[in-house]
Amino acid sequence: MNGNPQHQTQRIFLNASQLSVGSVTVEEEAGKYLALKRTSPYQILIVSDDPDNCMALTIILEREGWDTICTSSVSGCRAVLSLGSFDLAFCDRRLPDGNYLDVLAITHSLKYHLPLVVTSRQADWDQYLEALRHGAFELIASPPRGSDVLWALAQADRRQ
Repeated sequence: MNGNPQHQTQRIFLNASQLSVGSVTVEEEAGKYLALKRTSPYQILIVSDDPDNCMALTIILEREGWDTICTSSVSGCRAVLSLGSFDLAFCDRRLPDGNYLDVLAITHSLKYHLPLVVTSRQADWDQYLEALRHGAFELIASPPRGSDVLWALAQADRRQ
């Protein structure tokens, strides 16, 4: 997945509060975002309730030229995935309303092949093996290091 750092990247952050409070819903915001002309050959979904993790991933990915959309929950992820296509996803191991296994279940129910990179603060060998056994593409430490994110992107590109 070689990005093009020359283009203007786009990003959107969808907060869990947008799911039930106020006049704006995740679906509306995601629909607006996905309706925009794609500025990058790749779109990356980030599912993280940790603003620092989401921002770090967004900065790393946008620096490489990829568009990002970030949501903070499994339900937000479901809404976003039902509206558009993504090339890769990064997902926290634990989320306020579930975990990465729920996100994997959503992708399978939508018949959507989406490589999922799990992020975890306690990334250890047992968690790594568990994530791979359940169908995750990779597990990296959180907060993410640029080299880990770029390595995961390169591996995903090689497998496609």
